Amino acid sequence: MKIKILFAGLMTILVLSALSAETYPPEGWTTDILAAIAESEKTGKDILLNYTGSDWCVWCHRLRDEVFDTGTFKSYAEENLILVFLDFPNSIDQSKELVEQNQTMASLFGVQGFPTIWLMDSEQVPVLQTGYLEGGAEAFIRTLETNRVDLDEAKRLEFQTIVREGIRGNIGTW
Repeated sequence: MKIKILFAGLMTILVLSALSAETYPPEGWTTDILAAIAESEKTGKDILLNYTGSDWCVWCHRLRDEVFDTGTFKSYAEENLILVFLDFPNSIDQSKELVEQNQTMASLFGVQGFPTIWLMDSEQVPVLQTGYLEGGAEAFIRTLETNRVDLDEAKRLEFQTIVREGIRGNIGTW
């Protein structure tokens, strides 16, 4: 009898653990920058690079809860963005290739803290850098739409070249 109770308790814990485990990366996000760039070029959507410490960064959790996990943001992103999850976790195993890709991307974009958000247009030109903002999804979307840097053609080409060559030289081609 005790074995049956113990077994039932163990099974309950396993089922609850499986149900509570989050999808990694979160649903709607990719960890593959090369695939994201190819998709962006095909669709014309901007690329949102989310540099995060998903298992330790309090401000990253707040950004996720207040913005990324909302229906408002998910609807906006589905129509306008390719979402790239560049994670720097403490206790989540990642492949060597993914760690190297994320480190390369952080170095390329000068990331020094988390969360850091970069927005690139479909030509791989960085047009906005931000992080956690108060005000939820609406304020975050408004920032993405209105705070973009308007670069002249020479600067666009310069930034595009830096990003493309940095990615191709260190990660691969798309």
